[in-house]
Amino acid sequence: MGSGSRIDHQHHLVATTAAGLTIEAPAERIDLMPEGQRELIDQALAIQARWEANNGRATLEEAVEYWGPPRATEPPTDIPVQRVAAQLVLDEVAAEHSAAAALQVQARDRWPDEREVSFVEDFDAFRQIHGAAWDREIRGEEAVPYLLEDATGGLGAREGGRGFGVEIEFVTDGDYDDQEEALRAIGRDLHEAGLARDSRQHGYHSQAAAGYTDAPNAWRLEDDCTVAGEIVSPILYDEPQTWQNLATVCEIVRRHGGGASERTGGHVHVGLHDYDHDVANHTRLMQMYDHYEDVLFRLAANRIAPDSAHRGTEWCEPNFVPTGGYRSLSEVQRNGHGLAVNLSAAHGRRSDHGEFRLWDGSVDPAVIQTQINLSLGMVNAAVRGSASHTRRGERMPLGRHRQDWGPDHRLSVGGLETNSLHFRQFADEIFHRRAQMRQAASLYAVTRWQQPESQGW
Repeated sequence: MGSGSRIDHQHHLVATTAAGLTIEAPAERIDLMPEGQRELIDQALAIQARWEANNGRATLEEAVEYWGPPRATEPPTDIPVQRVAAQLVLDEVAAEHSAAAALQVQARDRWPDEREVSFVEDFDAFRQIHGAAWDREIRGEEAVPYLLEDATGGLGAREGGRGFGVEIEFVTDGDYDDQEEALRAIGRDLHEAGLARDSRQHGYHSQAAAGYTDAPNAWRLEDDCTVAGEIVSPILYDEPQTWQNLATVCEIVRRHGGGASERTGGHVHVGLHDYDHDVANHTRLMQMYDHYEDVLFRLAANRIAPDSAHRGTEWCEPNFVPTGGYRSLSEVQRNGHGLAVNLSAAHGRRSDHGEFRLWDGSVDPAVIQTQINLSLGMVNAAVRGSASHTRRGERMPLGRHRQDWGPDHRLSVGGLETNSLHFRQFADEIFHRRAQMRQAASLYAVTRWQQPESQGW
């Protein structure tokens, strides 16, 4: 798509610069305007493209002259008023874009020139972590390490990072009466621990309806028709209290017979405040998902489920990613609820977030923390401009490795090196600190490759 602009079928105002950057004006700001005014704003976004193409040297009047007279259908006497309204919207979009661009520069600047470890370059470092995690698993110890401080390496920091949240689905032992008793006990203990504002089980998605907050006592027990219940977190940041609270939540669920099963899911929400209206950010994120899909579904699998199998894709179907990327946020938003990565809340606002739905449920805080780190790492890698040239080899869709390889612990050293290459590339792309890479490699060690649903779960 070259320089110019258009109004898509959802009335998002879209402009693409000569450099290929696509920006949009959100629909809720324009859907009450008359058609003529919307057309003028459409033209104003085209002016922005012209202005950027000339490094800011073209004035508004020069750009209008270049693009021709306004195409407004309102009476000519209204054109000056409409032009002012159009410019106000354009200025706001440009300001948001500038702020997001500054945050993207910060993300790139925080990525160090020298990483603490590279699993691609140092296979022995990966092999030692992999073997140690497997040995801990065999001994009945915690295979995946849990971190209480600086757990995300800055990716989830309150200052300079991004917020995140989790939904923890769980089942309980026994019949219906046992389940009701367990739910009452879980709600009571969450409230008494100061994690929830009350002890009752709220309706499905009531946290979203009430509005999210970062208050530490805003964890909420909710209904979910597919499981006994789910616990929805407030907006979280990488702070010791967050990880202490997460561990307490998981302990309360386990205390009353709750746990993960072959049908529970674990959803991770990650802030996209710096993605702006730049469709390229969203495209890079989804192209990364597409390339590493098989790795992601392996890491997502519930290792304590029967046969260590993923719960299936009924509620987290693999995303389809266009080869050439997305042309507008409207296309990005088609990655909706029910897909592995849900971007239906991508509107170009600072309140945007993405939802990673592919993770299986867990009440192990270390596994949940690792899922958070993987989600944060992907979102951050995409916004700092991580591109496909860093990825070696062909994409691996769900089930590709399962066709050729068995469990890792049966592989020779050479077989493990070949079998793990895609994971090691993925870890190198999203992390640079040893702590996060050790955690991810430990989870990789105790999970296994999955197969597509068409081949039977």
